Amino acid sequence: MERSEPFVLQPGEARPNSRGGEGYTTAFKLVGRDTGGAFSLLEWALQPCQEGPGLHQHNFDEAFYILSGQVRFRIGETSQVLGPGQLAWMPRNTPHSFSNAGPETATGLTVSTPGGLETVFDALRAGQAPPAEFRLQRLGPAVNASEAC
Repeated sequence: MERSEPFVLQPGEARPNSRGGEGYTTAFKLVGRDTGGAFSLLEWALQPCQEGPGLHQHNFDEAFYILSGQVRFRIGETSQVLGPGQLAWMPRNTPHSFSNAGPETATGLTVSTPGGLETVFDALRAGQAPPAEFRLQRLGPAVNASEAC
């Protein structure tokens, strides 16, 4: 797979035709076709006390880096709140979910490998199954945001 030519994105810009998930603000900064299929980079925001996706697992790796706010992660059977500068690593087939655990917008970056997370979002938004190479299994509801919400 070829890689894209070098480029620069300005704040608020995203790759063309790379909308993110439903219900929260997302912008793909790099998609699989940019990186030769190596990884995708997603910038996201959750509104105060907003739930993210329900508990799920998939056959690709993800790293979530928190830029601002407080995000509650459920990783397997454990739940913990992460703040700015903290990272949650989800190796493939790890059950996980996340929600904004606080009264301010939470923002972060997600790196997924291999690249192509954008194709999963595209399929789900269209009411279709993700591409065969990205197996997604829904396991339950989103982690509770916070007792304060």
